Amino acid sequence: MGFFSSSKAPASTDSFNEQEAFLAVALASSAADGEIVEDEVRSIFAYLLQMKVFRQVKEKQLSEMLKKLVKVLEKEGVSGLVAIAKSSLPPPLRESAFACAVDITLADGVLADNEKLLLEELQKVLEVPDELGGMIVKVMMVKNRG
Repeated sequence: MGFFSSSKAPASTDSFNEQEAFLAVALASSAADGEIVEDEVRSIFAYLLQMKVFRQVKEKQLSEMLKKLVKVLEKEGVSGLVAIAKSSLPPPLRESAFACAVDITLADGVLADNEKLLLEELQKVLEVPDELGGMIVKVMMVKNRG
């Protein structure tokens, strides 16, 4: 059974804006190992605050978004968090969110089995085409080698 194998729909009535949805995917990739450490959160914030979609967002706002998403994660699990996020992300941002997730999981230069499983399932859930998903993984592996 994988991270997203739950057949039930999220019980949450929460909805996300585009930034929250993008952060939710990043958070899900960070939670792949069962915990979210402060260093990972700082790295995610630094990554996101450089993006065009987060240009008008301040770090304090990002912290508030994270608090909301952690509550959803605790209530719904990774699958519920990502399901809600997907509905708020237009297809081009789904691809960007997948690239962000790959980059986060490869930040240490190693793709552990649980991270690989998460990325495979995340690619399916976010409907990232196989060819594009494979290219994203290859590029991020090269990026994170050094």
